[in-house]
Amino acid sequence: MIHNFVLTTVKKIKEETGARFDCLITTTVDENARLTLTRDFENVFVNEYPKGLISKIPKIRLLQNIYGLRKLAGKLPEYDIVHIHFYYFYYAFFTPIIRKKTRLFFLTFFGSDYYRINNLRHHINKRSLHIFDRVFAINEMMLQDVAKRYDLITKQVETGILIFMMDSFVSFQTYLNNNTGCSAKKFWKFEKGVIVCAYSAGALMQHSLIIDGLKKVENKLKNFEMVFPMTYGWNAKKMRVMVKEKLRSSSFDSRVLEDFLPAEALQALRLAADIFIVIPSTDQLAASMLEHLAAGSVVITGKWLPYKSFMELGIYCIMIDTPEDLAGALKEVLDNLEDHKSKSKVNREIVLKLMQWGNIKKNWFKYYELEQNI
Repeated sequence: MIHNFVLTTVKKIKEETGARFDCLITTTVDENARLTLTRDFENVFVNEYPKGLISKIPKIRLLQNIYGLRKLAGKLPEYDIVHIHFYYFYYAFFTPIIRKKTRLFFLTFFGSDYYRINNLRHHINKRSLHIFDRVFAINEMMLQDVAKRYDLITKQVETGILIFMMDSFVSFQTYLNNNTGCSAKKFWKFEKGVIVCAYSAGALMQHSLIIDGLKKVENKLKNFEMVFPMTYGWNAKKMRVMVKEKLRSSSFDSRVLEDFLPAEALQALRLAADIFIVIPSTDQLAASMLEHLAAGSVVITGKWLPYKSFMELGIYCIMIDTPEDLAGALKEVLDNLEDHKSKSKVNREIVLKLMQWGNIKKNWFKYYELEQNI
């Protein structure tokens, strides 16, 4: 998350304003990763994650993690702004300490930290978010949901939209610079058409629905390989086993990706995909979807997702009413693939324009009180 979203935005702000940034990481990272971050952050604070026997007992591990975060928060210097990205419910146990050390306190919800938590965690959030000055999201629909559920207006917490800078990803420069003359399919050794099926090992329900839809059109998939990137997510190892088992009864070619993908390989996968299927039950605005649109993939997604304002920009994709409609939509796309790929070409320019720093920075500078640099 730091590398894909936060860091690129931080670099841009630093370049134009000379602002100084520290980084606090609530989970563990190795020393090499910490040192890499010190190239762009003045200080990098890392919580000492529980080890040994404690790490194997979830409740004790959580308590130890909270204890470490409280200690770390107490050692932080004072700041003009502290901005938390992705909110875990237990942050409520150390954020009041940080509140006393900063003039402005911001929070950005990323999606799963709001949509994929239980009612108890929502309750804790509702009681704890009043300490923030502003709460952000990437799209207006999610922002309205958050504000309503947590009564942010009555608690005098402002809300706003912040989009993260991802220029090196949506423009695919890392891959293009390093692979002149090598097609993305050749990079991945794909010998057929490519259908990429969601991302994240934690999306078992989504993967199951996609596999069910694929099985209904198996006779049309002989010239395609289905790719399931399950390189990250909650309980990843177990989820991969379950997806592989479900794929065992299918007749189409499939590949489950397990290892972490560096930027070059990830960008090549986006570019190699003819079709991208993403039908989660909830979402904010997945980076994978933005990048597949920019890459020219024919995207199949759900009407129930909060993409309305995004689609109003002129994006072309296939929207289905329910996950059960996937098979019918996929059949139609496969029967008319070249037509859909041609219509999808419009998406690249729209996404690149959306992700231009000149457009994105206006809100960042406004909320960070840097208006003079807009």
